[in-house]
Amino acid sequence: MTISSASMKDWKYLLCVMIIFRFTESPARAADSAPTVVMGEAAQKNSALVISIARSGTLAKNLDAMGTVTAEAGHVVRIHPAGSGKVLNVAVVPGQHVHKGETLLTYQDHSLHLVRLEMTRAQAALATAYAASQNASSAYHRGYELEGTTVAAGETRRRLAIFQAAKDDVIARQADVDTLKHQLEEEYNSVTESDKAQTGPLDETSSIIAPTTAEVQSVFVGVADDISPATELMGLTDMSSVWIVSDILPQDAAQVIQGGEQTTELTSDTGTTLLKSKITSVGSMADPVTGLVRVISTAPNPDGSLHPGMFLNTHLPTREKTAGIIVPENAVTEINGVSTVFVSVSPNRFRAQEVHVGVTGNGQKVITSGLSAGERIVTQGAFALKAVMLVSDMNDGD
Repeated sequence: MTISSASMKDWKYLLCVMIIFRFTESPARAADSAPTVVMGEAAQKNSALVISIARSGTLAKNLDAMGTVTAEAGHVVRIHPAGSGKVLNVAVVPGQHVHKGETLLTYQDHSLHLVRLEMTRAQAALATAYAASQNASSAYHRGYELEGTTVAAGETRRRLAIFQAAKDDVIARQADVDTLKHQLEEEYNSVTESDKAQTGPLDETSSIIAPTTAEVQSVFVGVADDISPATELMGLTDMSSVWIVSDILPQDAAQVIQGGEQTTELTSDTGTTLLKSKITSVGSMADPVTGLVRVISTAPNPDGSLHPGMFLNTHLPTREKTAGIIVPENAVTEINGVSTVFVSVSPNRFRAQEVHVGVTGNGQKVITSGLSAGERIVTQGAFALKAVMLVSDMNDGD
Protein backbone atom coordinates (compact mmCIF):
# COMPACT_ATOMS: atom_id res chain seq x y z
CA MET A 1 0.00 0.00 0.00
CA THR A 2 1.30 3.43 -0.94
CA ILE A 3 0.81 6.25 1.58
CA SER A 4 0.85 9.83 0.30
CA SER A 5 3.10 12.43 1.94
CA ALA A 6 0.03 14.27 3.31
CA SER A 7 -1.38 11.04 4.83
CA MET A 8 2.01 10.17 6.31
CA LYS A 9 2.12 13.60 8.00
CA ASP A 10 -1.39 13.02 9.46
CA TRP A 11 -0.42 9.61 10.82
CA LYS A 12 2.80 10.92 12.30
CA TYR A 13 0.81 13.69 14.01
CA LEU A 14 -1.76 11.14 15.20
CA LEU A 15 0.96 8.91 16.64
CA CYS A 16 2.49 11.86 18.52
CA VAL A 17 -0.88 12.84 19.96
CA MET A 18 -1.57 9.24 21.00
CA ILE A 19 1.76 9.04 22.80
CA ILE A 20 1.22 12.40 24.53
CA PHE A 21 -2.22 11.51 25.82
CA ARG A 22 -1.19 7.95 26.68
CA PHE A 23 1.15 9.32 29.33
CA THR A 24 -0.23 12.78 30.24
CA GLU A 25 -4.04 12.64 30.04
CA SER A 26 -6.79 10.32 31.18
CA PRO A 27 -9.48 10.35 28.49
CA ALA A 28 -12.94 9.52 29.73
CA ARG A 29 -16.15 8.30 28.13
CA ALA A 30 -19.53 9.61 29.19
CA ALA A 31 -22.34 7.36 30.21
CA ASP A 32 -24.66 8.70 27.54
CA SER A 33 -24.87 7.34 23.99
CA ALA A 34 -22.63 10.01 22.41
CA PRO A 35 -18.98 9.48 23.37
CA THR A 36 -17.17 12.35 25.08
CA VAL A 37 -13.51 13.26 25.21
CA VAL A 38 -11.64 15.01 28.02
CA MET A 39 -8.80 17.35 27.12
CA GLY A 40 -7.11 19.69 29.60
CA GLU A 41 -6.37 23.35 28.96
CA ALA A 42 -2.66 22.73 28.33
CA ALA A 43 -3.41 20.00 25.80
CA GLN A 44 -5.98 22.21 24.09
CA LYS A 45 -3.39 24.94 23.74
CA ASN A 46 -0.79 22.52 22.36
CA SER A 47 -3.33 21.23 19.83
CA ALA A 48 -4.32 24.80 18.81
CA LEU A 49 -7.95 24.01 19.55
CA VAL A 50 -10.43 26.68 18.36
CA ILE A 51 -14.06 26.71 19.58
CA SER A 52 -16.73 28.72 17.73
CA ILE A 53 -20.48 29.20 17.85
CA ALA A 54 -22.40 27.20 15.24
CA ARG A 55 -24.51 29.47 13.04
CA SER A 56 -27.22 28.72 10.52
CA GLY A 57 -27.09 29.84 6.90
CA THR A 58 -27.14 28.67 3.30
CA LEU A 59 -24.34 27.31 1.19
CA ALA A 60 -24.33 27.18 -2.60
CA LYS A 61 -23.65 23.82 -4.17
CA ASN A 62 -20.41 23.66 -6.13
CA LEU A 63 -20.06 21.87 -9.44
CA ASP A 64 -16.81 19.91 -9.69
CA ALA A 65 -15.05 20.29 -13.04
CA MET A 66 -11.69 20.04 -14.76
CA GLY A 67 -10.17 23.45 -15.50
CA THR A 68 -7.48 24.24 -18.05
CA VAL A 69 -5.13 27.20 -17.63
CA THR A 70 -5.17 29.40 -20.74
CA ALA A 71 -3.50 32.70 -21.53
CA GLU A 72 -5.89 35.65 -21.75
CA ALA A 73 -6.56 36.56 -25.38
CA GLY A 74 -5.82 40.23 -24.86
CA HIS A 75 -2.51 39.48 -23.12
CA VAL A 76 -0.71 38.01 -26.14
CA VAL A 77 1.98 40.31 -27.60
CA ARG A 78 3.38 39.63 -31.06
CA ILE A 79 6.71 41.40 -31.55
CA HIS A 80 8.03 42.82 -34.83
CA PRO A 81 11.28 44.72 -35.42
CA ALA A 82 11.29 48.42 -36.29
CA GLY A 83 13.94 47.99 -38.97
CA SER A 84 15.36 45.49 -41.43
CA GLY A 85 18.52 43.45 -40.95
CA LYS A 86 19.98 40.14 -39.78
CA VAL A 87 19.50 38.34 -36.46
CA LEU A 88 22.67 38.28 -34.34
CA ASN A 89 21.48 36.47 -31.22
CA VAL A 90 18.32 34.93 -29.76
CA ALA A 91 18.44 35.09 -25.96
CA VAL A 92 15.23 33.25 -24.99
CA VAL A 93 13.40 29.98 -25.60
CA PRO A 94 9.67 29.12 -25.47
CA GLY A 95 8.38 28.69 -21.94
CA GLN A 96 10.96 31.04 -20.43
CA HIS A 97 9.81 33.77 -18.04
CA VAL A 98 11.16 37.24 -18.79
CA HIS A 99 10.99 40.59 -17.02
CA LYS A 100 10.16 44.00 -18.43
CA GLY A 101 13.13 45.45 -20.35
CA GLU A 102 14.97 42.12 -20.61
CA THR A 103 16.74 41.51 -23.95
CA LEU A 104 15.03 38.89 -26.08
CA LEU A 105 16.94 39.19 -29.34
CA THR A 106 19.58 41.38 -31.01
CA TYR A 107 19.90 42.10 -34.72
CA GLN A 108 22.08 44.02 -37.15
CA ASP A 109 19.73 46.85 -38.05
CA HIS A 110 20.54 48.16 -41.53
CA SER A 111 17.58 50.55 -41.41
CA LEU A 112 18.89 52.12 -38.22
CA HIS A 113 22.30 52.57 -39.84
CA LEU A 114 20.73 54.44 -42.75
CA VAL A 115 18.69 56.63 -40.42
CA ARG A 116 21.80 57.51 -38.43
CA LEU A 117 23.62 58.45 -41.66
CA GLU A 118 20.66 60.63 -42.61
CA MET A 119 20.81 62.23 -39.18
CA THR A 120 24.52 63.02 -39.62
CA ARG A 121 23.85 64.63 -43.01
CA ALA A 122 20.83 66.51 -41.68
CA GLN A 123 22.80 67.89 -38.73
CA ALA A 124 25.59 69.01 -41.10
CA ALA A 125 23.04 70.68 -43.39
CA LEU A 126 21.51 72.42 -40.36
CA ALA A 127 24.92 73.73 -39.29
CA THR A 128 25.59 75.02 -42.83
CA ALA A 129 22.17 76.67 -43.03
CA TYR A 130 22.66 78.28 -39.63
CA ALA A 131 26.07 79.68 -40.68
CA ALA A 132 24.59 81.05 -43.93
CA SER A 133 21.78 82.64 -41.93
CA GLN A 134 24.27 84.32 -39.63
CA ASN A 135 26.23 85.72 -42.62
CA ALA A 136 23.05 86.92 -44.32
CA SER A 137 21.94 88.59 -41.10
CA SER A 138 25.23 90.44 -40.76
CA ALA A 139 25.17 91.56 -44.43
CA TYR A 140 21.63 92.83 -44.12
CA HIS A 141 22.22 94.80 -40.93
CA ARG A 142 25.38 96.41 -42.37
CA GLY A 143 23.49 97.43 -45.50
CA TYR A 144 20.61 98.77 -43.44
CA GLU A 145 22.97 101.00 -41.44
CA LEU A 146 24.73 102.30 -44.60
CA GLU A 147 21.60 102.64 -46.72
CA GLY A 148 21.57 105.97 -48.54
CA THR A 149 25.33 106.46 -48.28
CA THR A 150 27.50 103.66 -49.66
CA VAL A 151 24.69 101.11 -50.02
CA ALA A 152 21.70 101.64 -52.27
CA ALA A 153 18.17 100.99 -51.02
CA GLY A 154 17.72 98.24 -53.61
CA GLU A 155 20.80 96.42 -52.28
CA THR A 156 19.39 96.53 -48.76
CA ARG A 157 16.14 94.94 -49.94
CA ARG A 158 18.09 92.23 -51.77
CA ARG A 159 20.12 91.43 -48.65
CA LEU A 160 16.90 91.27 -46.61
CA ALA A 161 15.44 88.74 -49.03
CA ILE A 162 18.59 86.61 -48.80
CA PHE A 163 18.45 86.80 -45.00
CA GLN A 164 14.79 85.72 -44.96
CA ALA A 165 15.51 82.80 -47.28
CA ALA A 166 18.42 81.74 -45.06
CA LYS A 167 16.17 81.77 -41.97
CA ASP A 168 13.58 79.66 -43.82
CA ASP A 169 16.31 77.20 -44.76
CA VAL A 170 17.36 76.90 -41.09
CA ILE A 171 13.74 76.12 -40.15
CA ALA A 172 13.53 73.46 -42.87
CA ARG A 173 16.84 71.84 -41.91
CA GLN A 174 15.80 71.85 -38.22
CA ALA A 175 12.57 70.10 -39.17
CA ASP A 176 14.59 67.40 -40.95
CA VAL A 177 16.70 66.85 -37.83
CA ASP A 178 13.63 66.77 -35.55
CA THR A 179 11.89 64.23 -37.80
CA LEU A 180 14.89 61.91 -37.78
CA LYS A 181 15.35 62.39 -34.05
CA HIS A 182 11.73 61.45 -33.43
CA GLN A 183 12.14 58.39 -35.64
CA LEU A 184 15.21 57.27 -33.68
CA GLU A 185 13.61 57.89 -30.30
CA GLU A 186 10.15 56.49 -31.02
CA GLU A 187 10.64 53.76 -33.63
CA TYR A 188 14.03 52.37 -32.65
CA ASN A 189 13.48 52.98 -28.91
CA SER A 190 10.07 51.79 -27.75
CA VAL A 191 8.50 49.34 -25.31
CA THR A 192 9.77 46.49 -27.51
CA GLU A 193 13.04 47.83 -28.97
CA SER A 194 16.18 49.67 -27.84
CA ASP A 195 19.44 50.86 -29.39
CA LYS A 196 21.00 51.84 -26.04
CA ALA A 197 23.57 49.02 -26.19
CA GLN A 198 25.31 50.48 -29.23
CA THR A 199 29.04 51.12 -28.98
CA GLY A 200 29.29 53.97 -31.49
CA PRO A 201 27.20 56.55 -33.35
CA LEU A 202 27.03 54.37 -36.46
CA ASP A 203 26.68 50.98 -34.73
CA GLU A 204 23.86 48.98 -36.32
CA THR A 205 22.90 46.80 -33.31
CA SER A 206 19.32 46.93 -32.03
CA SER A 207 17.87 44.94 -29.14
CA ILE A 208 14.35 43.54 -28.97
CA ILE A 209 13.20 43.83 -25.34
CA ALA A 210 10.28 42.50 -23.30
CA PRO A 211 7.48 45.09 -22.97
CA THR A 212 6.31 43.57 -19.69
CA THR A 213 6.88 40.63 -17.36
CA ALA A 214 5.67 37.70 -19.43
CA GLU A 215 6.22 34.16 -20.67
CA VAL A 216 7.74 33.43 -24.07
CA GLN A 217 5.16 31.42 -25.99
CA SER A 218 6.92 31.05 -29.34
CA VAL A 219 10.08 32.08 -31.22
CA PHE A 220 9.88 32.24 -35.01
CA VAL A 221 13.43 33.26 -36.06
CA GLY A 222 16.99 32.08 -35.53
CA VAL A 223 20.52 33.43 -35.80
CA ALA A 224 21.44 34.82 -39.26
CA ASP A 225 17.82 35.06 -40.40
CA ASP A 226 16.91 38.14 -42.45
CA ILE A 227 14.10 40.14 -40.87
CA SER A 228 12.00 43.21 -41.67
CA PRO A 229 9.15 45.12 -39.98
CA ALA A 230 6.75 42.53 -41.44
CA THR A 231 8.56 39.64 -39.69
CA GLU A 232 6.96 38.26 -36.52
CA LEU A 233 9.91 37.55 -34.24
CA MET A 234 8.20 35.96 -31.26
CA GLY A 235 5.04 35.85 -29.18
CA LEU A 236 4.88 36.74 -25.48
CA THR A 237 2.03 36.34 -23.04
CA ASP A 238 1.47 38.54 -20.01
CA MET A 239 0.88 35.92 -17.31
CA SER A 240 0.08 38.26 -14.39
CA SER A 241 -3.44 36.88 -14.71
CA VAL A 242 -4.78 33.87 -16.63
CA TRP A 243 -8.02 32.23 -17.67
CA ILE A 244 -9.22 28.99 -16.08
CA VAL A 245 -11.43 27.37 -18.73
CA SER A 246 -13.93 24.62 -17.89
CA ASP A 247 -16.10 22.76 -20.42
CA ILE A 248 -19.30 21.44 -18.80
CA LEU A 249 -22.70 20.06 -19.78
CA PRO A 250 -25.32 22.63 -20.89
CA GLN A 251 -27.71 21.72 -18.05
CA ASP A 252 -24.91 22.29 -15.53
CA ALA A 253 -23.86 25.55 -17.17
CA ALA A 254 -27.39 26.87 -16.71
CA GLN A 255 -26.89 26.63 -12.94
CA VAL A 256 -23.43 28.29 -12.83
CA ILE A 257 -23.40 31.86 -11.51
CA GLN A 258 -21.63 34.35 -13.76
CA GLY A 259 -19.67 36.73 -11.54
CA GLY A 260 -19.51 34.08 -8.81
CA GLU A 261 -16.35 32.99 -7.03
CA GLN A 262 -14.72 29.86 -8.43
CA THR A 263 -12.36 27.77 -6.29
CA THR A 264 -9.46 25.86 -7.85
CA GLU A 265 -7.16 23.37 -6.13
CA LEU A 266 -3.42 23.97 -6.45
CA THR A 267 -1.41 20.96 -5.33
CA SER A 268 2.29 21.14 -4.46
CA ASP A 269 4.82 19.30 -2.32
CA THR A 270 3.71 21.36 0.69
CA GLY A 271 0.02 20.51 0.31
CA THR A 272 -3.09 21.82 -1.42
CA THR A 273 -4.09 25.48 -1.51
CA LEU A 274 -7.29 27.01 -2.87
CA LEU A 275 -7.17 29.69 -5.56
CA LYS A 276 -10.14 32.07 -5.83
CA SER A 277 -11.14 33.48 -9.22
CA LYS A 278 -14.12 35.39 -10.61
CA ILE A 279 -16.27 33.77 -13.30
CA THR A 280 -16.29 36.27 -16.17
CA SER A 281 -18.04 34.27 -18.86
CA VAL A 282 -20.60 31.46 -19.07
CA GLY A 283 -21.29 30.40 -22.65
CA SER A 284 -24.85 30.38 -23.93
CA MET A 285 -24.29 27.85 -26.72
CA ALA A 286 -22.75 24.39 -26.67
CA ASP A 287 -19.77 23.54 -28.86
CA PRO A 288 -21.13 21.65 -31.90
CA VAL A 289 -18.30 19.10 -31.71
CA THR A 290 -18.14 18.36 -27.96
CA GLY A 291 -21.65 19.39 -26.93
CA LEU A 292 -20.16 21.24 -23.95
CA VAL A 293 -20.48 24.84 -22.76
CA ARG A 294 -17.39 26.87 -21.89
CA VAL A 295 -17.03 28.65 -18.53
CA ILE A 296 -14.14 31.11 -18.07
CA SER A 297 -12.84 32.70 -14.90
CA THR A 298 -9.97 35.18 -14.51
CA ALA A 299 -7.40 34.18 -11.89
CA PRO A 300 -4.50 36.22 -10.50
CA ASN A 301 -1.05 34.79 -11.24
CA PRO A 302 1.50 37.24 -9.78
CA ASP A 303 4.23 34.65 -9.25
CA GLY A 304 3.75 33.00 -12.65
CA SER A 305 3.09 29.57 -11.13
CA LEU A 306 0.15 28.91 -13.47
CA HIS A 307 1.19 27.92 -16.99
CA PRO A 308 -0.95 27.48 -20.13
CA GLY A 309 -1.99 23.87 -20.56
CA MET A 310 -2.13 22.97 -16.85
CA PHE A 311 -5.13 20.84 -15.79
CA LEU A 312 -6.61 21.60 -12.36
CA ASN A 313 -9.52 20.41 -10.25
CA THR A 314 -11.93 23.32 -9.92
CA HIS A 315 -15.29 24.00 -8.30
CA LEU A 316 -17.93 26.22 -9.90
CA PRO A 317 -20.59 27.95 -7.75
CA THR A 318 -24.20 27.20 -8.72
CA ARG A 319 -27.60 28.68 -7.94
CA GLU A 320 -28.59 25.57 -5.97
CA LYS A 321 -28.32 26.29 -2.23
CA THR A 322 -28.69 24.16 0.89
CA ALA A 323 -29.79 25.55 4.25
CA GLY A 324 -28.37 24.31 7.56
CA ILE A 325 -25.49 24.95 9.96
CA ILE A 326 -22.43 26.34 8.19
CA VAL A 327 -19.09 25.11 9.58
CA PRO A 328 -15.48 25.11 8.30
CA GLU A 329 -14.39 21.91 6.56
CA ASN A 330 -11.84 21.27 9.34
CA ALA A 331 -14.67 21.09 11.88
CA VAL A 332 -15.91 17.81 10.39
CA THR A 333 -13.86 14.64 10.77
CA GLU A 334 -14.55 11.04 9.80
CA ILE A 335 -14.69 8.51 12.69
CA ASN A 336 -15.42 4.92 11.67
CA GLY A 337 -16.91 6.22 8.43
CA VAL A 338 -19.26 8.64 10.18
CA SER A 339 -19.10 12.44 9.77
CA THR A 340 -18.48 13.83 13.25
CA VAL A 341 -18.33 17.26 14.88
CA PHE A 342 -16.98 17.81 18.40
CA VAL A 343 -19.33 19.86 20.60
CA SER A 344 -17.97 21.59 23.71
CA VAL A 345 -20.15 20.52 26.67
CA SER A 346 -17.86 21.97 29.38
CA PRO A 347 -14.46 23.72 29.44
CA ASN A 348 -12.52 20.45 29.12
CA ARG A 349 -15.13 18.01 27.82
CA PHE A 350 -16.20 17.48 24.20
CA ARG A 351 -18.99 15.35 22.75
CA ALA A 352 -18.44 13.53 19.44
CA GLN A 353 -21.65 14.37 17.59
CA GLU A 354 -22.68 12.46 14.48
CA VAL A 355 -23.88 14.84 11.73
CA HIS A 356 -25.16 14.71 8.19
CA VAL A 357 -23.26 16.85 5.68
CA GLY A 358 -25.12 18.44 2.80
CA VAL A 359 -22.87 20.30 0.36
CA THR A 360 -19.26 21.44 0.54
CA GLY A 361 -17.82 24.56 -1.01
CA ASN A 362 -15.32 27.39 -0.49
CA GLY A 363 -13.75 25.64 2.48
CA GLN A 364 -17.10 25.20 4.26
CA LYS A 365 -19.68 22.47 4.85
CA VAL A 366 -23.39 22.72 5.55
CA ILE A 367 -24.70 20.43 8.32
CA THR A 368 -28.31 19.48 7.56
CA SER A 369 -28.94 17.43 10.73
CA GLY A 370 -27.26 16.52 14.01
CA LEU A 371 -26.25 20.05 15.03
CA SER A 372 -28.14 23.13 16.21
CA ALA A 373 -27.39 26.82 15.89
CA GLY A 374 -25.80 28.27 19.01
CA GLU A 375 -23.86 25.14 19.99
CA ARG A 376 -20.17 25.56 20.71
CA ILE A 377 -18.17 23.40 18.32
CA VAL A 378 -14.50 22.73 17.64
CA THR A 379 -13.61 24.39 14.32
CA GLN A 380 -9.88 23.72 14.50
CA GLY A 381 -8.11 20.81 16.23
CA ALA A 382 -10.78 18.15 15.71
CA PHE A 383 -8.09 15.73 14.54
CA ALA A 384 -6.43 15.91 17.98
CA LEU A 385 -9.72 15.05 19.70
CA LYS A 386 -10.18 12.16 17.28
CA ALA A 387 -6.75 10.89 18.28
CA VAL A 388 -7.72 11.01 21.95
CA MET A 389 -10.83 8.94 21.19
CA LEU A 390 -8.70 6.31 19.44
CA VAL A 391 -6.38 6.11 22.46
CA SER A 392 -9.41 5.79 24.72
CA ASP A 393 -10.83 3.03 22.55
CA MET A 394 -7.54 1.14 22.76
CA ASN A 395 -7.50 1.49 26.53
CA ASP A 396 -11.07 0.24 26.76
CA GLY A 397 -10.11 -2.77 24.72
CA ASP A 398 -7.22 -3.72 27.06
